[in-house]
Amino acid sequence: MWSRLTAMLVLAACATQALAAVEREDIIVMGANGLNFTSYKTLRSDLAERVLYLGPDEAPDDAVFIVPADYESTPLDDGGTRLHFKSGSFALMNTGAFDAEVERNDNNVYVFNSWDGVTRSDGHLGKWNAPDDFASFSYTWVLPRNIDILAYESNRSGTWEKRENTLNWTGKQVNDIAFTIRYRVNPVQGDTSRSATQPARQPRSSSPQAPSGLSTSQLETSPSRSFDNAPAEQTQPQSQPELESQPQAEPAAPTVDDEPRSIELMKVVELDKGRPQVTGEGQRVLRRLAGALASDQVQRVVVHGPSFSDSRDTGGSVAQAARVSDFLAAHGVPDSKIEIRAGERADDADGSRVEIIVTPGGLLDEFSPD
Repeated sequence: MWSRLTAMLVLAACATQALAAVEREDIIVMGANGLNFTSYKTLRSDLAERVLYLGPDEAPDDAVFIVPADYESTPLDDGGTRLHFKSGSFALMNTGAFDAEVERNDNNVYVFNSWDGVTRSDGHLGKWNAPDDFASFSYTWVLPRNIDILAYESNRSGTWEKRENTLNWTGKQVNDIAFTIRYRVNPVQGDTSRSATQPARQPRSSSPQAPSGLSTSQLETSPSRSFDNAPAEQTQPQSQPELESQPQAEPAAPTVDDEPRSIELMKVVELDKGRPQVTGEGQRVLRRLAGALASDQVQRVVVHGPSFSDSRDTGGSVAQAARVSDFLAAHGVPDSKIEIRAGERADDADGSRVEIIVTPGGLLDEFSPD
């Protein structure tokens, strides 16, 4: 399963190449059910080529994208796949759902372990690199409003930063890394579509073994955000005078253009010291957009992050798309209908334009960004 991809990465270079510093960044954009996610992983080095091994339950076709696209794919006897990149850097983006990685406790509290408790025969575990350590490793969760982070811990020295809807860990010269994160999944107010369109997967009853030196009681705690899930005040319908019994024609349902339609919004989101933030103007525009899309007719909303000129900025584009998605979901757009994508890579990228594709496009008739 893709959520276990990091435990199965074998990052090897040709023996004829000189070793180079390896930097890696993982961004996990969590879904509102606390299990589904969109994952972006990038690895950078100065090596001439790199090899990535995928397990038997993984497949390149499951990824939203793989960069660079000119890799060689070789099936293996164990059912897995070997990807050979003619570059020392690569990036992958995929969707999936946590399973054995998460133990669900009472009161909708989940415990996530990134390591399955199994140490490889070569001594490596968790998120690892060979033959050298990671020069830098960054691990980030981007969270919807209904998820509260309760505690977090790593088995390696690093810096934790919890800021609004993100949780980040950064380590230098580290290897064999494992994370434990406790979080609470609160009900999503007003979203009744998830059970019919995206049922939550239940984790297996057996929980993964905690990494050596880790225990739930040792987790560093952080304050939880409150989440107002009080039901909206109900108003009583006014009594109507009785009318003479006459056959009434059913009112015709308004017709809406079913074709997808795209809009481009400028400067609604930005990176502030590496963290995605909705701008003041963006809040005004996105509230209007959410008002147009908070409808039971909405089928799909795809948010593309800003374009970028350097592949190393793909993660920032995804993170900004996730921030816009979170804002729309918090203002009434069903979370289960929203998807996120990185923007396009272009030499003349302006880095400030977000594209949103809406199905049915007729819902945008009532929206104006001005």
